[in-house]
Amino acid sequence: MNKRKPLDERRAEIVEAGLSVAMREGVESVTVRRVAQAAGISLGTVHYCFDDKDAMLRAMGRAIAMRASEPVLAALDVGPDRTALAEGTVEALLVGLKQNQHMRLLTFEFAVSGARTPVLREVAQAHLKQSIAMTREYLQRLADVAGVRYRTEVGTLARMTALRIDGIELAWMVDQDDEAAREGFAVLARDVFDEMEPV
Repeated sequence: MNKRKPLDERRAEIVEAGLSVAMREGVESVTVRRVAQAAGISLGTVHYCFDDKDAMLRAMGRAIAMRASEPVLAALDVGPDRTALAEGTVEALLVGLKQNQHMRLLTFEFAVSGARTPVLREVAQAHLKQSIAMTREYLQRLADVAGVRYRTEVGTLARMTALRIDGIELAWMVDQDDEAAREGFAVLARDVFDEMEPV
């Protein structure tokens, strides 16, 4: 007798299937029917797990953001030394980008599709908010580890930092130049660390 999978586990499987469809066929090919087929489950199961397609797409965006942030959050484990923190963050950003390049490309697809298609705009806006929120979380943890605060309001700093990361990553996807990306991340890290002051 088959046991019913827990809801969180089933949702994770659906998200993975959705990401797989999006990477193969593009964001605009992601439909509830297509994802159900890819996951080998019924339409009803997808609808049970997600209220609608937009909810599923937002969950996909969260999954992408979480994967991209894991190496960067792990870089905080080096301790309070600012030089080590800056160097670790730069390398983690590059490693995370290279490990998750197909996922990151999907976030740019979401953004372009959302700008072009009113139906996807809400999803694209949700992804942008998630990216900024993850960056803010990192900046707050960084300040705690380094024992500092920022001169600029952290929400503003998070938005500007997230947008600069996107630009560096997009350029890397075009030119695949690791050194240029590393230098871009290093300049960004320097600018963020210049915002720090003792608590």
